Amino acid sequence: MKPANKQPADNAIARFLKSQLGYYTNPFGVQSDLLEDGAFNMTAPYPGILLDTGYVMEICIEDSTIEAFTQLTGIKTVEQLHFATPQLLLELYHQGAAFISVLYESGDSCWELVFQKKDGRIQVKDEDEDLKWIARKKLEKPADLINYVTNYSKKH
Repeated sequence: MKPANKQPADNAIARFLKSQLGYYTNPFGVQSDLLEDGAFNMTAPYPGILLDTGYVMEICIEDSTIEAFTQLTGIKTVEQLHFATPQLLLELYHQGAAFISVLYESGDSCWELVFQKKDGRIQVKDEDEDLKWIARKKLEKPADLINYVTNYSKKH
């Protein structure tokens, strides 16, 4: 993602994250990061699945602000941040506000594709190759995304 050009927030969540050196992982495995430039990121493992060795699947919000995140989710307090769940991020993915990153590592090679809903379609991004396209296949289940990355790795 491109670097954020944000103004650091000064609210309870920002003060809490700064007191945690900018990083906090809650009991549900949801990590919140506040970077020095004010960019806010939230990441969680995809809920309810076990992945084969070599795969990582996360749901993410990147390069946002705490204010934009608060407007999107209604989370305004540190206590609410403690209870943010991967399911919340999954709901945001279905709304097009978050993305799913799938990383596949095999031997010395590694592939990562990013999936985001836009206008009723799934946009796929390979940030390493600076490529972006609309998926032609239906990608509804976690297994669909895993298979898509696995097939992509065989062609690249």
